[in-house]
Amino acid sequence: MKLQEKLIEQLQTKYSRAQLVKDFVSLLDISQSAAYNKVNCTSELTLSEYGKISTEYRAHTFQMGSIITTDFPFLLEENHDFSKLTQILIDEFRLYINDYSKPQVRYCTNLIPMQLLSDYPKLFQFTVFVWMENINSLFNLNHYKYDKIDFDETFEEEYEQSQKLTKLFRYCDFHTYLSPNIFETYFKLIEYHLELDTITLEQVMELKDEMAVFLDEFEHLCQNKETPNNFYIHELTVSSVLFQVSDKHTYLYQNSPIYFRIDNNTYNEYTKNWLDQIESRSIPISNINEKVRRGIFKNMKNSSERFFKKVELLHEH
Repeated sequence: MKLQEKLIEQLQTKYSRAQLVKDFVSLLDISQSAAYNKVNCTSELTLSEYGKISTEYRAHTFQMGSIITTDFPFLLEENHDFSKLTQILIDEFRLYINDYSKPQVRYCTNLIPMQLLSDYPKLFQFTVFVWMENINSLFNLNHYKYDKIDFDETFEEEYEQSQKLTKLFRYCDFHTYLSPNIFETYFKLIEYHLELDTITLEQVMELKDEMAVFLDEFEHLCQNKETPNNFYIHELTVSSVLFQVSDKHTYLYQNSPIYFRIDNNTYNEYTKNWLDQIESRSIPISNINEKVRRGIFKNMKNSSERFFKKVELLHEH
C-alpha cells in the first residue's frame, strides 16, 4: 500500500483529490465509492489499474520517494508494436548477461513459459494474435473488431524476435513457477474466440494437438537431468506474468508484451522475499518428485482432454 500512497501523493501535486476520484471512475470503470477508496488508499490498485493510471498521467519513468522507479516503454507511441517491445527486452537481457554473467531469472506465469512457447508454431501464432489485438485496443480506442485467426500468417518478424530472446534466456539460470493448469487461460481465450467466430473448430483441434505435444515434450524436459531450467508447480493464482532478474529488476506484465520494469532496491527486495516464499511452498518437478510430477502431468492431460471434448460437443454441426 505504501507504493499506492506514494503514487497518489505524486498525482496530488497536480490534481485535487476530488478530480482524481472523478477521473478514476471513468478511467478504471469503477463506482465513485470504489474510486474514492482507491484515492484514499483504503482499497488497493490492481496491476492493470496501475497500467491505466501510468498511461493516463504520462508516467513513463517516474520516481515516488524512495519506493520505486518504473519504466513503462509502451507509453511511447513508437513502442506500440510487439517486435519493438520484444527488442527492448532483448537489449535489456544482453546488458544483464554482460553485467551478471549468468543472471538468475525467477519467473511466475499461468501461461506456457515464453522460453518454450516459440517451439510450438500454432500456439505461438494464437498467443501473438491475442497479444497484438491487446496492443491495438490499448492505444486505439476504436479498435473493437478482431480479425480472423489465420495460421498461414506466421508472424515471421515476431517469431524471429522471440527466438532471439529465447536464445538469450539460455545464458540465464531460470527458475520457473507454473500454475497447476497452465492451459486454463488458453481455454478461456479459445472459448472467447469461438464465440466471436474468429477461430474455427478445425483450428481449435490443431491447437489441441500442439498442446498434447507440448505436454509430452515438457514432461520429458522435466525428466532430463541436463535441463538448464528448474520448474516448479505452485498454487498461487497469477493473473499475469511476473519475473525478476538477479534480485534487482522486477518485470510486471499488464498484457504481454506490455510490461513495467521496476529497479528500486526496496521493491525488489520485497519481491525477492515473496518469490522465496513461493519457492518454499512450490513442488519441484525437475528431476525429483517423480510420483508427484506424474500425477500433475496426468491431471493436466485429463483437463485438456475434457475441455476439447466439451468444445467439440458444443460446436459440432
